[in-house]
Amino acid sequence: MTIVNAIFSTLGNNSSLWTIATKDGIETVGRTAMAYKEGSKTSKKFGKLEAREKLIEANATSLIWLGGIPALKVLFDRLYTNKKYNFSQLKDYGKDALAKTDIRLLEENSPQALKLENIKDTNLIPEVKKILNDKKSFKATFIKRSVISTLIPIALVGYILPKTVYAFTHKMIGIQKRKELKKAYHNQQANKGNIINSKPAFATFMGKANRTNLSFHGKLESLSKYFTHPDKNMMMVDGGIWAGRAGSSRNFLEACERTINELGYIFLLYCGGKYVAKGLEALTKKLGKVPTALDAKILQNKEFTDNLVKIAKDSDLSKKAVEFVENNENAIIDLIDKDLAKNGGKFSNLTLQAAQQTGIIDVVKGARNPLKYIETKDISLLNKNLKEFIEALKNSANPEKLINKAKNMKRASILANVAICSFALAYLLPKAQYTFRHMVSDHTIAPGLTKYYEEEQSKKA
Repeated sequence: MTIVNAIFSTLGNNSSLWTIATKDGIETVGRTAMAYKEGSKTSKKFGKLEAREKLIEANATSLIWLGGIPALKVLFDRLYTNKKYNFSQLKDYGKDALAKTDIRLLEENSPQALKLENIKDTNLIPEVKKILNDKKSFKATFIKRSVISTLIPIALVGYILPKTVYAFTHKMIGIQKRKELKKAYHNQQANKGNIINSKPAFATFMGKANRTNLSFHGKLESLSKYFTHPDKNMMMVDGGIWAGRAGSSRNFLEACERTINELGYIFLLYCGGKYVAKGLEALTKKLGKVPTALDAKILQNKEFTDNLVKIAKDSDLSKKAVEFVENNENAIIDLIDKDLAKNGGKFSNLTLQAAQQTGIIDVVKGARNPLKYIETKDISLLNKNLKEFIEALKNSANPEKLINKAKNMKRASILANVAICSFALAYLLPKAQYTFRHMVSDHTIAPGLTKYYEEEQSKKA
């Protein structure tokens, strides 16, 4: 796969951490610039202070948010899980694969249940026994790992970071105030009482001074998919960050602004891309007469698309190629296992081939990876999209040209998706926040800085 194809394949996945990081980076730039612009309408000094707070907070959050969660999971597995169960590192399954085993695979009634008789790789059997011998203990370990990797980032980013930023702002205002007093008065000693001392801010930085005490209560979903899927795990962390930041705000209006920004951010970053993608798919289908719902990895795989063209030109073959079992987990898992066994560890079924390409199914040593949970509903959706695409190829006078058109339109829609979501995050969301500020305030100073601004204005008066 070329670099260009790899980039579009990554950005085309709205759940990819790289896609999320790209949108988050653009959001940081836009939000910081708007903070300075809006705050400076009343006072450039306070506009600069607000922009600095946003920049420090956003960059530190991205560092902990993107790197901290995976790092904590790796540390926990290396220092605790692997040692507790004496797990081996089996290179074919990826690092710490046994420690990462999805606990949904431990459900007895699941068609994907982890059972020794279903394991083809003999090297894996003694390792899996360690998990199956005490399922409750392994589930407890999974919960510990999930809680640690979720609560620590929430505490750092949702509570400690904002309080640190507030204390830093207080210190900077104190330093600036001392400079102003030194310049205005020859005798600094006589005016000590007017100087803002920054030390109490750090001494009480975990305290609740100068803010309204707010409480937030939420139901914690214990479903493992919210801890195993990186994007869902991060969405859960962001929910905790919102509660922490709103609760540690310096006053009620700052908490309101935090709520507007954080909840809007969560929706746009994790859900917005999927809605925009669906809209763009409908648009390209209507205007360009090309279905682009298939994953970019599939459309950019020449060997696979050449095969699609051959299939489309043979009506009997095209009908057989997209035949699939009903949307039922038992039936789909059974088909996966039988198809691999029948064809020497490779898929003959077109839909399953595509599912393997996109990472929905993981095949190791010619068998379904028993440590990976398969989202069968995604395979059913993939089959539906393949049927639609092959039908379009059959009705096209030039299938090869349609493939290239679909590939280019997919790339264009991916770029449009990133651009639309980034614009919403970097401009529309901050705009909503500042519109709220204009409605409830007579100036554009950030609510958390209002105390310092009012003190300055009263002394000028």
